Amino acid sequence: MKLVETKIYSQLIMITDYVLLGILWVVASLPIITIVPASVATLYVLKQWRNSASGQLLYHFYQGVKKHFCINLLISVLTISIYFTTNLLLQENSQILMISGYVVSIIYLMFLVSWINNCRKNEHMSIFTLFEKSSLDLVLSFGRMLFSSMLIFGFTILIFLFPPFIFIFAGAIWKLLDLILSRKSRDSE
Repeated sequence: MKLVETKIYSQLIMITDYVLLGILWVVASLPIITIVPASVATLYVLKQWRNSASGQLLYHFYQGVKKHFCINLLISVLTISIYFTTNLLLQENSQILMISGYVVSIIYLMFLVSWINNCRKNEHMSIFTLFEKSSLDLVLSFGRMLFSSMLIFGFTILIFLFPPFIFIFAGAIWKLLDLILSRKSRDSE
């Protein structure tokens, strides 16, 4: 029996694909303005891999980046401005402003996760329909979106504690997010 034909080898290839996907997401997100298109592309790649075997990483990633690219850049700018505004609120001495900053951050992150999920699923949807569907998903799937947001916050804390975690575990976090977010679509199909 050859090493290439073993189950262990195929599992190692799959793990390598997820690590490479995480590294590609990190590199594509380095100019902070591209974080939303890179995130949509990452979930799009995982959707394609779910329908077939892993592989063709760069091709699927490029196809995912093209989905709603201009509006996703605007959402990235909005995300950056909300982050800096929330950061200013968290530096204030008022407890009400600090609590408001945390609540706004969590709700916006939940909306952003819903937006990214809807962008990767529907490529021919108008911007207004996409916004409406993302807002509705935020309300109807509140628990799932909250859990996804807490997973992202936990991963962010791990990155601040030990920065190389972003290269090692980014693909695994995206796979977990894909499993959480795709559960609803599998139940409805």
